[in-house]
Amino acid sequence: MCSPRRVCLCSVAFLLAVASAPLGSDESAVAPPRGEADASDGHEDTPGSDDARPPVFYETTTVTARPVSSASGAVSVVDAEELDASVARSGSDALRDVPGLHLLETGGRAGLTHAWIRGADPNFTLVLLDGIPLNDSTDLQGGAVNLEELPAGLVDHVEIVRGPQTAFYGMSGLSGVVQLFTPRGGAGPVRAELGAEAGNADLRRGLARASGPLGRGGWTGGLSWDEERHRVALDRFEQLDAWTGADLGLGESASVSLTARFARGEQDDYPDSSGGPVYGSGELRHSRHEDVALGARLLLGPPGGPRQQWSAGLSRRTLSRTSPAVPPLVPESEEETTFTRLRLAWQLPVMRSGDTQVDVGASGDGEWANNASVLMLPPFLGGNVPGNYDETRWSGGGFGAVRHQRGKVLLEGALRLDAATGDTVQLHPHLGVVWSPGSGATRWRASGGRASKLPSFFALSSPPALGGNEDLRPERTVGGEIGVERRFRRARLDAGAAFFFHEYRDLVDFDFDLFTHVNRARVRSQGVELTVSWQPLETLWIAGEATWLDAKDHSGAPLLHEPRWTGGGRVTWRPDDRLSLRVDLRAVSRSLDIQLPVPLRDRVDGRGLLGFAGSWRVHGGFRVTARLDNLTDRAYETLIGFPGPGRSFRTGVGWERR
Repeated sequence: MCSPRRVCLCSVAFLLAVASAPLGSDESAVAPPRGEADASDGHEDTPGSDDARPPVFYETTTVTARPVSSASGAVSVVDAEELDASVARSGSDALRDVPGLHLLETGGRAGLTHAWIRGADPNFTLVLLDGIPLNDSTDLQGGAVNLEELPAGLVDHVEIVRGPQTAFYGMSGLSGVVQLFTPRGGAGPVRAELGAEAGNADLRRGLARASGPLGRGGWTGGLSWDEERHRVALDRFEQLDAWTGADLGLGESASVSLTARFARGEQDDYPDSSGGPVYGSGELRHSRHEDVALGARLLLGPPGGPRQQWSAGLSRRTLSRTSPAVPPLVPESEEETTFTRLRLAWQLPVMRSGDTQVDVGASGDGEWANNASVLMLPPFLGGNVPGNYDETRWSGGGFGAVRHQRGKVLLEGALRLDAATGDTVQLHPHLGVVWSPGSGATRWRASGGRASKLPSFFALSSPPALGGNEDLRPERTVGGEIGVERRFRRARLDAGAAFFFHEYRDLVDFDFDLFTHVNRARVRSQGVELTVSWQPLETLWIAGEATWLDAKDHSGAPLLHEPRWTGGGRVTWRPDDRLSLRVDLRAVSRSLDIQLPVPLRDRVDGRGLLGFAGSWRVHGGFRVTARLDNLTDRAYETLIGFPGPGRSFRTGVGWERR
């Protein structure tokens, strides 16, 4: 988090350096069309009532899955039906309707799209795929994940947990966690899906997916191809994805779940701080990447009872990038990076009584980073400057979590102790309470905790001549929230509100006087999240959300890329099981920005964008889909000089065997 001036300097410093469990319920945000559970009232509905709904469960890397309705912080679950209704293409599409989460984009899929949760930088958002961490600590943003590189075909459902989450996820989730779950096979016949899409900007997409039974479990596999050209100016994106998974029974009291993913992609986009295609030189940044993710989870214990859990997740990302100069301050650069992360975790439920549950466990991470890069300075400034580093880091800790139900009140607490290579021990507490008075139609909740994140390899391990500082301390936050949800059964209306507050300290910034990264920034973030979901008819759903954010640097300087208001709404109509039509609106207020070639501008105007999605199951498993974005063809910018896509459309045909 930096002020406008600091971010401008940070962007220069970043390029210089390159060269050398959770607690919450806010399900009304995911509002649903038919079948999507909403546990926002936090109680079990009376059996046989018209309002009875299946529970939604969420889970962490180390804590046993539990109903969202029992969570004391903010959790949103976007299920497969909601993804289908929106005709999503990527991970960013899956997150557009989540309160408290702002997606900052630099164009189409060729650009970068990062998740900013509650005013925090995107590298404070931990992104998991079936529990496998995807954040790359050598990344220029300090570990942010580009959501455009995660195709929607890879995702069955998504969980978004907002707030400090180190107590449950380890030293990463400073502002929140986005966890994507892949489709899984199961009992029944083999299921298959084939699909193809086409649209403007030379958009082409293909998808093949299949799943079926495997003993007492199941298997799944998929392959997708995405490409588009000139969505914004001359940008280009193409990517191949392949994934597979299996759930295997190992006797009566053991099972294992496996996940594997491989992706290879190439893209041309416009560099950060360059002024984009409007004010920049017009030269493109070229990138190639390969991603591998492997995961395994072993459960030991009788089904339906306490089960010990062992898990392992390995992710590896290689990136090759050439970046043009951004006059007058940033020279041309080249980089080759490889980042590998191994996470091991163990969890044991030591108590499962009627009113009390106790979990203990431990998890640890090993990180390996290799960077071979060069900053191409002119000869009169010394010529090329290498920025190579090869580093390894270990971190991990143990935790205990307790949940106790006493009448209408649910209390929970967790405490985690973490240590890392070359760092002091960090203590991460978390407390929460849920109160459902009366019939349970109203649910009050509150939670708070402390979280920390290790500095990125980019800031920590770059050569000192280019700003690296091996003495950087972990970034940390203390924060919490108070929320209320109310279900009006007769009106079929759910509404919720939450107030959150976070104090971020020891944030990594770049000091140009000392020409090094330092811990100095302090930022306060507070705001309100509002959600509503209404089903006036059996076939009609109306939902919306809004977030008000007040984020300030303690020095008094304003912050970049932090709109005061974000929000949206959608209307979904499903007259039968074959047809789904949806209209959605997303709105973002103005925000501050700095682009090096544009010194006289510091503001991006707000925008409101209207979209339409539809799907029709024709006959015999055949399906037709369509998605139109920016229907009014509004001209807008996401950053200064970075125009957003104009009116765009895509349509697809598919076949399913179920």
